[in-house]
Amino acid sequence: MTLLLQCLELFYSFFKIGIMGFGGGYAMMSMIIAESEKYSITAAQFADLNALDMIVPGPIAINSATYVGYIYAGIPGAVAATVGVSLPSLIIIALVMRFIARYRENKIMKGFLSGVKPAAVGLIGAAALTIAAGVLIKEGAEWSGFFADPLGTASVFLFAIFVITAVLNIKFKVNPILLTLAAGVIGAVVSFF
Repeated sequence: MTLLLQCLELFYSFFKIGIMGFGGGYAMMSMIIAESEKYSITAAQFADLNALDMIVPGPIAINSATYVGYIYAGIPGAVAATVGVSLPSLIIIALVMRFIARYRENKIMKGFLSGVKPAAVGLIGAAALTIAAGVLIKEGAEWSGFFADPLGTASVFLFAIFVITAVLNIKFKVNPILLTLAAGVIGAVVSFF
């Protein structure tokens, strides 16, 4: 396949995601993961993306598109995927701003949005589980084996970082940037042993 066809394929894939991406970047992640399987992007690569996204500025949907596009087709692929995922939002927001006053109290629009909200939460949860499996499950192990043999399936060290980070962020409101940097330093130090 030529580079031009790869870029057009990426643009189309991410344009579809951008059109249907209600609920923001994390809600779009499960769509991005599903669509990216045809580009041979692995769960481990998405886990790397998630780690990078904590230290790279920008919205996760755009960062994800750029990342997948780059892995699949280099810089031209990154540009194609990024434009593809961004263009629908630009078009839709321009149209919404033009007509929002007229349809603000529309019952159908309110009903549509009330249905989209829980679906977006479900998509965020699905993306979180997919990314968690790529991070916490030992290489070669299956997620389904976690309940039968948790110590043989999950990395205790990585699971501890996950739990401690979640508790520090949720209960003690520790800044996520500090938590990300601290976890990175701990991971780097442990890799020497």
